[in-house]
Amino acid sequence: LLWLFLTFGFTLFQGSSLIAEGSDLLLLVPAYAGIVGSCVLPVLGAVPDGAIMLFSGMGEISQAQEQLAVGVGALAGSTIMLLTIPWALATIAGRVDIDNGECNYKGKPKLSSEKALTLYQCGVAPYSQVRTGAIAMMLTSISYLIIQGPCIKLEMSDLTGKELAAGEKWFALLGLCTALFGFFAY
Repeated sequence: LLWLFLTFGFTLFQGSSLIAEGSDLLLLVPAYAGIVGSCVLPVLGAVPDGAIMLFSGMGEISQAQEQLAVGVGALAGSTIMLLTIPWALATIAGRVDIDNGECNYKGKPKLSSEKALTLYQCGVAPYSQVRTGAIAMMLTSISYLIIQGPCIKLEMSDLTGKELAAGEKWFALLGLCTALFGFFAY
């Protein structure tokens, strides 16, 4: 078991290292840098996670479903962490004094000690692209709500596994189509 763990861990480590090196090289081509950074790199970054999910779902159905549930939870948790921690750190580190409703980036010091611990007297001024990105993220999250809403409702009823799957399958397909549309529209 230890040998399998070490071999699998080393294989994932090597694969992610190769993906990281290749993605850096892809960004060196100016004509493709925008599409590489926005579409190709996130897909390449998801390949190791997808491999983990694929291999954790192999085996008996009852065990595979439980392992996949744990894997999906871990994947969702790591994605949320990777979105929120850098955002929070950038917001905290980039704070400046707010004077008359405007961020004062030219002041010295940029963040005075008396305003540093207040919520309304210091902050950051995001670019318009941040607002656009936030709107895109909120719109693409609708695809998750399409499947999650019916899943919660159906889980509360006393349905068997097959009945539950039959009730969710069209919502899952609609959620997939919405997610793919959002991905390609982005």
